[in-house]
Amino acid sequence: MTEMILNQEKGEDPLQVTKAFVAEWMNCLGNVQQMMDEYEQLKQRVAALESENAALTETLEQWKNNDEWSNRVTYENVVEQIASLEDTAQRDNARRLIEPLLKRAQVTQLRKDIKRRVKELNEDGDAFSDKEVAQMLEACVGKGRVIDAKWKWVGVYWYLRWTCNYPVDAKEFCAKVKSLDLDIPGEYECSYESIRKICTLSFMDYDPRHMEYVRASKNDQNMFSQCREIALKIAAELGKARLSQE
Repeated sequence: MTEMILNQEKGEDPLQVTKAFVAEWMNCLGNVQQMMDEYEQLKQRVAALESENAALTETLEQWKNNDEWSNRVTYENVVEQIASLEDTAQRDNARRLIEPLLKRAQVTQLRKDIKRRVKELNEDGDAFSDKEVAQMLEACVGKGRVIDAKWKWVGVYWYLRWTCNYPVDAKEFCAKVKSLDLDIPGEYECSYESIRKICTLSFMDYDPRHMEYVRASKNDQNMFSQCREIALKIAAELGKARLSQE
């Protein structure tokens, strides 16, 4: 304000001085708003880190209580579950959550074992031909059979995307099934609209060939139980199809 008065005494236009004064204040307010936004972003980041730390702490406590690193199932279970995540980003995130709990030498070994197991799972994905899959489906689809409703194709989707490298995208999966030219009743044909929402359930990210590791939320438990029944039946029928080809 003093500067403004002095400027007026020098003969400067009061209106211009006022405009400059307002502009300076607006600039200050803009800087304050930017700092507030950055503060909110930092708060969100801190909250995310605290949540991640809590999850790691809980996992560590569970392992300490169960002495999992010294028993026969723990290390294999960790490697299996991480390797079974189909999405690469999910797999990397899961690995990074585990690594802080290990020694440097163990981290290196964990990465090698996960990479090896991922390769094995991918190789297993070519186990059955389209002909064998078609034979299995014709035995499983229809009235009184395990796939007696269009939505139950989601169980097929769950199993074949892991065992035969069938598309993860539900639309592409349905197109792949249609290309098999199945001899099944028309009212039971695979439909994208019937399975698209169910395909997003979290347990779809677990390998159904290892049911003991699959986890479903309470809300998804009923759907998981039915998909589990379908997956087990499909596995049995694929075994029969393989034998009939030999």
